[in-house]
Amino acid sequence: MENRFTRAEGKEVFEGNELIVKGALEAGVSLVTGYPGSPVAGVFITLERIRDLLKEYGIKGIIANNENQAASLLHGAMSVPGVRAMAVFKSVGAYVALDGMAIVNYTIPEAGSATLCVAGDDPALSSTQVGADSRYTFLSAKIPVFEPATNQEIKDWIKLAFDIAGQSQLLAGMIVTTSQADGGGTVNVHPNVKPAVSMHHTVMVNTSEIKLHERVAVPPNSGWLERDLVGRRMPRFLEIIRESGLNRVEPGPDRRIGFVTSGNAYNYLRHALYELGADGEFPVLKLGVTYPVDPEIVTAFAADVDELFVVEEKRGFIESQVKDILRDAMQQGRMDFRNVWGKQFPDDLPGIPEAGGLNPGILIKRIGNMLLARLT
Repeated sequence: MENRFTRAEGKEVFEGNELIVKGALEAGVSLVTGYPGSPVAGVFITLERIRDLLKEYGIKGIIANNENQAASLLHGAMSVPGVRAMAVFKSVGAYVALDGMAIVNYTIPEAGSATLCVAGDDPALSSTQVGADSRYTFLSAKIPVFEPATNQEIKDWIKLAFDIAGQSQLLAGMIVTTSQADGGGTVNVHPNVKPAVSMHHTVMVNTSEIKLHERVAVPPNSGWLERDLVGRRMPRFLEIIRESGLNRVEPGPDRRIGFVTSGNAYNYLRHALYELGADGEFPVLKLGVTYPVDPEIVTAFAADVDELFVVEEKRGFIESQVKDILRDAMQQGRMDFRNVWGKQFPDDLPGIPEAGGLNPGILIKRIGNMLLARLT
């Protein structure tokens, strides 16, 4: 057994996939399932390496036959009070998992259970066959999306996502990219938490006591379950996110431009601004949760800058939500018009590319040209 995974304090070095496993151990996970595929196949290699620790804690680790089966295992785990279950698969596998995930948040889990899906995306197409964007896959099933940026966040947000999923009674999603999963670094570690429900501490589920009207989304249940999701649980999720500080504004003195970003794109943006001699010059809204984007922090941020530039990999997922939020605010008379740029920049300049992944070099060129044209 590797001592790094049992250490309770101090600093340790982990690869990106190992951070996911260590985060799950610190979160008190009961079940880890999924289907191995790059960039997150290393999660299952790590589980095999620390199998003695999993046995000691009573944690069940299982490679499912496919991603849909893994999603079904999560759905089943939501009927067991006290269980924390996690599924891991690559972005293309998320399409397969959607068959099982699509209905999950249209049901209500048992009290004390919490579930999380971690999807490994490959924006630069270095390991998978298509540039799939798991944010849209999660969106289609009304699964909230966490996007950590730093190594510390990858590990720590596993527990945070479980906590928030349990409080909001929602299956949560998290996205890591190839560069994050294959990378890694030094992080502060915290104590592992042995699961409340495990192979050593089993519970008997009395199927006759399962609340079918909450756990089975078929008519006539489905109508009020959808209203509960839209009217109670999603708003509750946003309330918790506001209290958590996962979304934050980094101030800057030049308010002519405000950047909105998340995940690994945040790291690239900060690198690019540093190289351009503009680090700390412009306000940056760093979103830890990219679905649903919080309207309150977006409108407050937009009111404090002249125009917004959204920096994200692949399609304009955040950009579309920001535009919708500001359109509604303007129609309701709560703020004046604000330009929102992303995939297209002003002055006929190319914006943030949709095809392929990002890197600091791309942003140095695109943002640098925009700053020269916009501010000089």
